[in-house]
Amino acid sequence: MDWLILVVFIGLFLITGAILSFSNRSTINDLRREIKVLQEHINLQARQIGRLNSLISSHRPASESTDPSEIKAGHKDSLPEAVSSPAKASSNPAKPLSVVDSKSASEKTKAPSATKQGSSFNFDQFIRGNGLLWLGGLVLAMGGIFLARYSIEAGLLSPELRVILGTVFGLSLVVGADYLFRRRERFHIHSPYVCAALASGGVITCFAMVLVAYDYYDFIHAQLAFGLLAVVSLVSATLALRFGPLLAWIGVTGAYAVPALVNTGSGNVAALLLYTAFVSVSAIWISQSVRQTRLWWLSFLANFGWLVMAVLMAGQSHFYALLLFTLVSVYLFVLSDLMGWSLRATMTESLPVRTLLMPRKEHLGVLLPVLALAGFLAEPGEPLHLVISAMVLSALFWLIPARYSVLDSWVFLGLGFLLFVFTRMPGPQDYSDNLFPFRDNYLFAQLAAWATLAYSGLMYRIWQRPAYLLLLVLGPMSMFALSYALAAAEASEFLYPVWAIQLAVIAIGSSAIASRVTNTLVQVTLSILANTSITLCMTMLLDAATLTLAIAIQIGVMSYLSWKLRVQLPDWLFKAALMVVAARLTVAPWLDAYAGQQILGVHWTLVIYPLVLGILWFSRAYNESQEFKRWLEGAFLHVLSLFVTTETTFWLVGRYPDFTDLSFREAALLALNWLILSAVYWWRARLAPKATRLYQGFGLLLAVGALLLHFDISVLSNPFIETVDTGGGLLINWLLILWAVPAVILLTVARLGLTPARSQAFLYALSGILSCFYINGFIRGAYNGGALKLNGGLEQAELYTYSVVWLILATATIFFSQYKALLRLRNIGFGLLALVILKAFLVDMAHLEGLYRAVSFIGLGLSLVGIGWLFQKLTHGEKPGGTL
Repeated sequence: MDWLILVVFIGLFLITGAILSFSNRSTINDLRREIKVLQEHINLQARQIGRLNSLISSHRPASESTDPSEIKAGHKDSLPEAVSSPAKASSNPAKPLSVVDSKSASEKTKAPSATKQGSSFNFDQFIRGNGLLWLGGLVLAMGGIFLARYSIEAGLLSPELRVILGTVFGLSLVVGADYLFRRRERFHIHSPYVCAALASGGVITCFAMVLVAYDYYDFIHAQLAFGLLAVVSLVSATLALRFGPLLAWIGVTGAYAVPALVNTGSGNVAALLLYTAFVSVSAIWISQSVRQTRLWWLSFLANFGWLVMAVLMAGQSHFYALLLFTLVSVYLFVLSDLMGWSLRATMTESLPVRTLLMPRKEHLGVLLPVLALAGFLAEPGEPLHLVISAMVLSALFWLIPARYSVLDSWVFLGLGFLLFVFTRMPGPQDYSDNLFPFRDNYLFAQLAAWATLAYSGLMYRIWQRPAYLLLLVLGPMSMFALSYALAAAEASEFLYPVWAIQLAVIAIGSSAIASRVTNTLVQVTLSILANTSITLCMTMLLDAATLTLAIAIQIGVMSYLSWKLRVQLPDWLFKAALMVVAARLTVAPWLDAYAGQQILGVHWTLVIYPLVLGILWFSRAYNESQEFKRWLEGAFLHVLSLFVTTETTFWLVGRYPDFTDLSFREAALLALNWLILSAVYWWRARLAPKATRLYQGFGLLLAVGALLLHFDISVLSNPFIETVDTGGGLLINWLLILWAVPAVILLTVARLGLTPARSQAFLYALSGILSCFYINGFIRGAYNGGALKLNGGLEQAELYTYSVVWLILATATIFFSQYKALLRLRNIGFGLLALVILKAFLVDMAHLEGLYRAVSFIGLGLSLVGIGWLFQKLTHGEKPGGTL
């Protein structure tokens, strides 16, 4: 068992070393090549300088006794050929500096290509690189394993001696690696992986020996094994500062694995968190020292994993340990990297909210630990723990951004945590006491709302950052809205006056301040805050559907105020509100809570949807952002599609669509609505180049929905095979909605090219199938009083009617296509004509016998020959035309 563990660790070590060796081999070769070029460059310069010095010293007497004019005149002849003639000197083995520079430049330009070619495995480069090191290490390791196995099988070594010798061997490897590292020039060691390989082998051996002594031989207790493994891992991580990141990976991985390898059985959550925090401190310090970002990720994931494990094991008595560990995790994985270990770094530059919300590893570094703590607090426990965690984390999320503006997004994380704490806090059980709005969770909601309002106003006055203005509106409004929305019905009538008074105070105060400030952005924010407060007061008196209307009104008000005050608010703010409106209007008709809701005595969709459409149109008129105007246009079409869908169904059956129980008429009408709206989306996609994919996506979604509905009502439950009431009228019946109008829409979409070219053939085919269904259904209904189901045979008159109608249609198709030079349509017409003639002779005249039957087949043959002759006549010598 122990030797198997040893083999696994050695294999892991060799694989890791091989990966690092191969990943850095090309870099080392490039560096060696550049050093060689630089050395040649220096040697050449030294030779040129020496030659020039000798030439100057040999010609100095002649130059001193000669007239300066003679020197100038005869300078070229007096110098040697190598100096006076650069062209000839270039052929000399001592090349000029320019030539060397060009050569060096060429070599440098060739180096990347060579590296690129060498990225694939090359056995020669593997042998000349670090390959022999790893092969030799592998052979030595296997030889040692075989020798140890033989000694055990032969009984030469006792268990105690095996562990001692293994430990001594591991320590010897580490000491030997240090000895070679200090004298690497003496032993001509040019690769850092020589010492790293030896040290890694020693660390893994020591790690394995501790595990063998604890798990296999039971020489030591669990607590001692835990401590020894931790010491070995941390020593390995510390050796990374000398031997490179390989030791850091081995040490950090081993340190985090110790609690999983050694189970002390104590279940001490605090000790586990303390040990994990100690390892994380060491890992982060080493990762920053060796500049290994991947080591940060390894440590972060392991730290979070043990935190989740601790949350699963913890009880209410471990709350303070979990809270402290959460703070330590945020400090290690976010603050120490950004602000330094002493938290002295500052940044006060104002950043856009979009930049603050961009995904970075710092977001995960704070989000995951807080989520783990929230998971612990989600279980029923002490309300005091919720309050303490809210106060501590709010202080963290609100104070740190004041010193480092990159973390301004933390204020919204703090708001989210406050909302979470409110949902978990217990509420009053007795509503007979009129003071219950000032107790328990309702008191917490009010304090949190006013604290958020005061904090955001103060911070903006000091730092003037846009994130605080957004928090100024979102903080108090979300807290008051959530607390009222989750309140019990019997509590709402008591909460409303208390909440309304406070919202009125906020509205009056923000309006008064807005009238005094000169900053237009602050004016818009305060105006929105006042308007939102008043709207929330009104919404509390209204039903759930009117809340969506209130949010839509906010979009219109923000658009108007930004236009009036000439301040451009960020588009993402409008988009967020618009997505909330669209989502609520999309889901609401299918929720039970909205089923019987009425406004002004009529069902709510007849009032809310038109009002929202008007608000969207108003917002488009005043919003100056071209990008958001396209969003408003798309939302307008979406709300219009919802309005048409809900109202037509409500008009038909008196209720909103229930997709689990759709009647035939509901499904037919809904499929038609969706098909019309998909065509509108595809048409709109041609007019909005920047939102083409968005419109095409919505159009495709609606078309797929219509196709699925038709698969049910036109295939599985087709009126020809199921008993379906299509209406008693001859011309006006449900076949128009089911097949005729959809066929025309598909044909129009294909002819106008609203969809990709590759889909047009499918649309033509689908339109033709629906047209055939409608024509045959029309004839069938005319003879059977609207009933289409096929029950046995058909009357002779009905059979002849099919033939006559389709003969007329086929002939008209042929002449029309010939007139318009539409080759494909003409071929379809001839195909229809051939089918009609086949039906006439094989079906309509199937009752004929004897001579009449022979004559019918002769007539069929002559008719087909005639069709072929007519087809050849029409196609002979024609020029290519249209190709419908």
